[in-house]
Amino acid sequence: MYLVAIIDLYSRYVVAWDVFNTVDSDNSLGLLKRAINRHGKPEIINSDLGS
Repeated sequence: MYLVAIIDLYSRYVVAWDVFNTVDSDNSLGLLKRAINRHGKPEIINSDLGS
């Protein structure tokens, strides 16, 4: 199981999260698109690039 979370770094608010069975870029990208649709486009997107 893999947790993908999108967090606002200023407020530490979890904007979106989901759990997946596989490490797939499509899963992360889909979650990011859902978060942008719900909360709007951020000025900066920063990634830890996984493990």
